Amino acid sequence: MSKVVAAILLVLIGLALVVGGAMSLGTLYVTGVCLIIAGVLMIILAIKMAMAMKCDTKTPTK
Repeated sequence: MSKVVAAILLVLIGLALVVGGAMSLGTLYVTGVCLIIAGVLMIILAIKMAMAMKCDTKTPTK
């Protein structure tokens, strides 16, 4: 699996966690907050992975 596909999957999973956390805020407040935090951290991880990959592609090859 390429790094691009992995980054896209991490963003989608993170968004699913954020949406699930927002939906469960009404009944299970602590669980909803934990899901939102986990989703945001996963999205940040995916962005960092994509930025590292972007830097790898810009380095000139000799």
